[in-house]
Amino acid sequence: MAEIWNLCSRATSRVNGYCNQTLRATIDTELLWGPDYRVTVGPASGGASPTPYWGNSPAQNAKIILSRWPVLEVTQVQTCPSSVWPQQWTALPAGYAAPLVPPLGVYGSVAPDGSAEGSQTIIVGGGYINWQLGRNGWAIQVTYINGWPHTSLTSAVAAGVTSLPVADCTGWAIENYYDTYTGATGAIEDSGQQEAVHVTAASAAKGPGNLTLASATNYPHAAGTIVTTMPQSIQQACIYFCTAEALTRGATSTTIHSVGGSAQHTGGDVDGLITLAELMLHPYRRTL
Repeated sequence: MAEIWNLCSRATSRVNGYCNQTLRATIDTELLWGPDYRVTVGPASGGASPTPYWGNSPAQNAKIILSRWPVLEVTQVQTCPSSVWPQQWTALPAGYAAPLVPPLGVYGSVAPDGSAEGSQTIIVGGGYINWQLGRNGWAIQVTYINGWPHTSLTSAVAAGVTSLPVADCTGWAIENYYDTYTGATGAIEDSGQQEAVHVTAASAAKGPGNLTLASATNYPHAAGTIVTTMPQSIQQACIYFCTAEALTRGATSTTIHSVGGSAQHTGGDVDGLITLAELMLHPYRRTL
């Protein structure tokens, strides 16, 4: 059983490695320097171009390319002149940053769907990041939520409950960009008792806590049951990677003899399984 968990862990690592990021929802704080390649200011960012002929021009937007996607919510942006050491951060007012391409939620939800929509770029308004200090004149910290909400039950629940104790609340109860709905719609993946749930609130922004549901559950569920918004194609790719790991013999590995169905599929060879997994993951791969 321990080695089965190792197989699952290695398969998950291969999925994230191929996609160049962790796919499950995380809250990350990223440090950037700009204006430069990843931080642009001016017409290309949707702002006005300063000119010596017209005096002071309107405040310019800044466009920032982050490392992970899809960006679900920008929680904080802080700036500091890059010449100031030790750094003294100034937080921008709330509401001055947003995803450039907000993901279209599935079923009236903040959870991005399986079509790999969204962006790793945000827009910061108000002229707080500018060219006054020259190239790379600003140090910028961006805290944001990205990815697909994904967790598991920390204890068993009965049928008819409206609260789920989970291992990670990240991304489950945020508002969408348009402030028209709150929370993610996902699935409790429990074999014959699988059901869809919509989350309306969470007891914590991240980590362990309780998710409040829009309606009561239909079935009981055991501790460890997965609750997720992760697209099925990503999960299937993880299964292919896991099977490829099991087919690779080693001193401590779990092995299986063959995978049938060669007439319809690949014959179960390791390279074929890996190729299938990578093809399924290709739409979710982050651009470096």
